[in-house]
Amino acid sequence: MNLVYAATEDSEIVSLSLINQKPSPARAGEIVELRFNVENSGGKSANDLQIELIPEYPFIELPGEEYVKTIKTLSAYQDDEDAVAIKYKVRVDKDAVRGTNEIKIKEGRAGSDSYTSKTFDIDVSGKEFAQIIYVDKAKLDPGKETPLKFTITDIGNSPLQNLIFSWNEENGIILPVYSDNTKYIKYIGVGESVDLEYIVVADVNAVAGLYQLDLTLKFESEDGNSNEINTRAGVFVGGETDFDVTFSESSAGQTSLSVANIGNNPALSVTVRVPEQRNFRVTGSTSSIIGNLDKGDYTIVSFQIMQAGSMPGGMAGGSRLSEEERQGAGEHAPSGSASDNNNLEVLIEYTDTTGVRRSIEKDVPIQFRSITGFASQNPHADQSGMPGRQASIWNNSKLIGPIITLVIVVSGVVFYRKIRSRKKNK
Repeated sequence: MNLVYAATEDSEIVSLSLINQKPSPARAGEIVELRFNVENSGGKSANDLQIELIPEYPFIELPGEEYVKTIKTLSAYQDDEDAVAIKYKVRVDKDAVRGTNEIKIKEGRAGSDSYTSKTFDIDVSGKEFAQIIYVDKAKLDPGKETPLKFTITDIGNSPLQNLIFSWNEENGIILPVYSDNTKYIKYIGVGESVDLEYIVVADVNAVAGLYQLDLTLKFESEDGNSNEINTRAGVFVGGETDFDVTFSESSAGQTSLSVANIGNNPALSVTVRVPEQRNFRVTGSTSSIIGNLDKGDYTIVSFQIMQAGSMPGGMAGGSRLSEEERQGAGEHAPSGSASDNNNLEVLIEYTDTTGVRRSIEKDVPIQFRSITGFASQNPHADQSGMPGRQASIWNNSKLIGPIITLVIVVSGVVFYRKIRSRKKNK
């Protein structure tokens, strides 16, 4: 690796050699320092030497760095320990590929266009860089097992090996199940990705909100250097919930429903509505605002509900419907089974813990009761189907015969006792 300027004993013999590079290998995107020795092994002094480094891709000049070094005098036989050391700094391009790259250096005299040049080999390693991409889940439902996936990608230009990935939520609200929080990867090539899958559970009593996951990735480059990346990802605990709606009671046209939050998240700004439907009609307001309903809590809401096919005669101040109005209402009476007719559609609207407005529809079996306490489906209700009014027994042909017979028998007994009593008195 010597550059010989002259080769006679009576002249200077100037040579350059590369002592070292720091770091070795040079890393893509970083600065490398190159140190050279300039020696004169001839018997004549060398004056006004100019040594110039010529950076070419993948090496880049640094602003303010001097790349032409001048040696005023290099004495005869000034070599080995007496050699003159010079150094240069250059940056390695961030996209440099791992391998050996050449760099050129020129030696000449001040004021002369004549020079000699030689190239030296510089070892370069690619940039080892991994990116943790959290792509799978941004929301966890408390108490439920949820798959959670992390993707590790080598976005540098050098392979990675012996990778160790781990994550942690400092409060223990989110924990992995069926495995620990650490996974191992043997090798990832340039541009390749590896998916790491976990099954996690958020504490069922967790307060809804955003939780921080601390992510750690340790890996080795092919030259054995160890690296570590620490970053963070956010995951939201909370979201949707569910409700149970049941019939509570019905009295004097007032129907009460029990609404319970049976999910694992609170519900905000809850509103219960009875939408327009075939089987039932609502007089008055069709919605009731509950407010917030925490998980496990319930409340009662009431509506004035009647079956569409059984219009009460006492509605609107007690005025009875005309026969024509009753027949008109009967035309809209729903067909189908009694079970279908007793299912009331109820719509629950609420805001979940992520701020999204949602709605859930429920079918609620209900049973109406009149003021006297008899069910509207009772066979003793009047034939017009009016709840709260009893039908006359004389409208039932099956009861008329036995009742007349009973009256005759009772009358005969009473008449017989009166005749007998008169005879005794005589």
